[in-house]
Amino acid sequence: MFLIDKSFAAASSSGLSDPENRLHMLPKALRPYRIRCLLRLAFGSVILISALGAGYAKAEEIPTVNAPAILYFPNANSRPTYFTIHNVYDAWSISKGAGVKVGILDHSFGYDVHPGLYAGGKNFQKGGWGESFNDFSHHGFWMASTLREIAPEVEIYALGTYSSDASEKVDAMVQAIDWAITRDLDVLTYSAVRFPPETRKRLDSAVDRALAKGIVTTFIHYPHPGNLLPTGLLGRTGDDERDPDVNILHYDYSVIFTKQYVDWMKSDKSRLSKNPFLSISSTSPVTAGFVALLKSVQPDLKPAEVKQVLMETSRATVFEGRQSPRTVDIAAAIRSVTKPAETQ
Repeated sequence: MFLIDKSFAAASSSGLSDPENRLHMLPKALRPYRIRCLLRLAFGSVILISALGAGYAKAEEIPTVNAPAILYFPNANSRPTYFTIHNVYDAWSISKGAGVKVGILDHSFGYDVHPGLYAGGKNFQKGGWGESFNDFSHHGFWMASTLREIAPEVEIYALGTYSSDASEKVDAMVQAIDWAITRDLDVLTYSAVRFPPETRKRLDSAVDRALAKGIVTTFIHYPHPGNLLPTGLLGRTGDDERDPDVNILHYDYSVIFTKQYVDWMKSDKSRLSKNPFLSISSTSPVTAGFVALLKSVQPDLKPAEVKQVLMETSRATVFEGRQSPRTVDIAAAIRSVTKPAETQ
């Protein structure tokens, strides 16, 4: 089954079917990425979500990828997942995140392409990155899809904040955080690179305002003391400034970038860094999903209380030879804040 992204389909239906014309439909800021394809893998199916060529000036510069007849992932049906590691199915017997609003600070949500995925949102980006918000499905769409998988009844808000300029990105994030505060969002999540020291004061101030209003933040690579800081099942590795608060499975099997898969096919397939499912990014929306499950049953929990509950109910695990001290058990966390029904 193949589903073509609207931005691609529009080109074909309007007669812009040749590669050179299709190039001009891509946001300029996305052109250096060269290959823009997403595969969504669910229950053994392979669905093409977005297949767009590179956005370079000349069509002949577009790389050609000879896709294999099948995509084979050994042990795909028996691998550890978020559900087996973090006890998600058990948690779902109590909560699926209903009534909780989560904002994702990212880019390329395919906001107009996937209307049923988002409850709302706003684009705070400028230039080419801003152009990617509505029609292009990439990192933001991936994060939203992962969040929906963990908390299927959560309300997702797409907040376009990315820029290749760190100062400009933080400006957009500050605006998005203040927007979230005025609209009573419950959780904000971020999955990208660390922030340069010169931008931290502005961002810290905005996060302080969010925390004061009861918003839980789950930002990777962000050691603010009030932030719920996740990392993978990688022991205590994380940011240099402090240890992470929780450990989350760092493999995501729902979305794969085609170029990443091609690079993996070309590798010896034994290096961890080449694994096409390796994902530190997704630890943030997964953590946000866990917060949503928790706050759906106890909406008055403050950010510090949410962190405390998740940490105190976590358990030590060994995964791929590494010890992780605080692997989230979301079912145990929910039960710890849910009073048993009184005997009649």
